[in-house]
Amino acid sequence: MSEKKGKNILFINGILDGHFTGTVELVEELVALGHNVTCYIVKKFEDRLKHTGATLRTFEVVIEKSIIDNLPKRAPPFALNIFYYRNFIDLVLDYYIKNEEKGKYDYLVLDRFFDGNEMNKIIQASNVIAIYTCFITEEPPSIKNFEQDRKNAYIPVNKKYNLNLREYVLMHYVNDSKYKLMLTSKLFHPPTKKLDDSFYFIGPSIEKRPEDKSFTFKKDQNKKLIYISLGTIFNKNAEFFKKCIEAFKNNEKYQIIMAIGKKLDIKDLGEIPNNFLVYNYAPQPQILALTDLFICHGGINSINEGLLINKTPFIVIPQEADQFLNAKLIEKNEMGIALQNESITPELLKDTVNNIFNNEQKYKAGNAKIIQSFEEARKQRKAILEKLFV
Repeated sequence: MSEKKGKNILFINGILDGHFTGTVELVEELVALGHNVTCYIVKKFEDRLKHTGATLRTFEVVIEKSIIDNLPKRAPPFALNIFYYRNFIDLVLDYYIKNEEKGKYDYLVLDRFFDGNEMNKIIQASNVIAIYTCFITEEPPSIKNFEQDRKNAYIPVNKKYNLNLREYVLMHYVNDSKYKLMLTSKLFHPPTKKLDDSFYFIGPSIEKRPEDKSFTFKKDQNKKLIYISLGTIFNKNAEFFKKCIEAFKNNEKYQIIMAIGKKLDIKDLGEIPNNFLVYNYAPQPQILALTDLFICHGGINSINEGLLINKTPFIVIPQEADQFLNAKLIEKNEMGIALQNESITPELLKDTVNNIFNNEQKYKAGNAKIIQSFEEARKQRKAILEKLFV
């Protein structure tokens, strides 16, 4: 019997950090199954896929200075990402038309933030498979602001290619691709009538990254380590970080590591107490391996890493979009406590941390239940990929 021939797969990876991370392992798995995988990625992620054996096509995405300068003050933190996605789509489609053969690929696999069905009018792959990093719900949560501006941003690329691309925020709440790969478990997904037999829960992916040798932190085994981060997008919140400093400064029971993102200057936070280490960027997986409590925004990748790396209890302070859903799931499954951003005070932070540590076994048990569901979903990955890519 002759060996089964691998399929030709065009994989358009997510271009935001959280959306890219979940795709790395999928590329590895598809290559390992014998498929011919070509990845379209932004240049900054190239090194993270070189080891996979996939063919890489890289793109440098630039947002026009005129857009940055004229962005309305009412624009939400994710506003520039709309143009980032739009410009990447333009580069990808232009490259494809000039360099690739229509219908060359058996499968188009892409991050759900891309409108795969519309893009496939150019690419003409036989099948379209979407990857959901977040969830699918009845309607988009907390994204009504800037809605018309989001739609308007896509007008130039739609005219250029005669398409009807839907803007990227909306795409997480439609289910029109043939198959959908959900990077979570069914247990850790909000109830919705939209789920049908085209959705496959394959569990989260944790990217194996090289150790950052420059990060030399040593944990004091006699103290609790609290890690605080608001992720990479919704992190321009100096007041929140100042309240964290006020809540835990010079507390001999805690070591605090705080990653504040690249949009803030550490100097703007004032004097940093001796029990705090504050970074613009920190290697999150390495820190989580040592962490006793994770105070975060509730981004799905942060939750997955906190769970799978160290079963860490959470205090979740959602900032935007799907993070509010994630916070509800954290509380529903007794994995931690959710707080509202506008209600944060140093006293509330101290009381909530005490609550977590006084009930640590309860929250670890809740985490263990979700981790088990992740592991069960991940066990099905190979069989699901073999079923879909035939």
